[in-house]
Amino acid sequence: MEYQVASEIAQSQFVFAILFILLAAGVFYEMRKEIRENREDSRKREKELMEHLRRSNASQERTAEALEGLENRIEKIERRVYREQGQ
Repeated sequence: MEYQVASEIAQSQFVFAILFILLAAGVFYEMRKEIRENREDSRKREKELMEHLRRSNASQERTAEALEGLENRIEKIERRVYREQGQ
C-alpha cells in the first residue's frame, strides 16, 4: 500500500512542478548573491583605480613642472651663449 502511494506521488506532475520551482528559486537566489558580490568587487576595483589615477596625475603634473623648469634653464643658457658669441 505504501509503495503504491509513493509511486503515485512520484508519478504526479505536481511533485515535479514543486521541485522545479524550488530548484529555479535556488538558482535565482544564488545568481542574485553572485551579482551582489560582483558589484562589491567592482566598486572596490573602481575605488582603487581612481586612487591610482589620482596618483598618476599628480606624478605627471610634477614631471611637467620639472620639464618646464628645465626648459627655462636651457633657454637662459642659450641666451647667455648667444650673447657671448655676439660679443
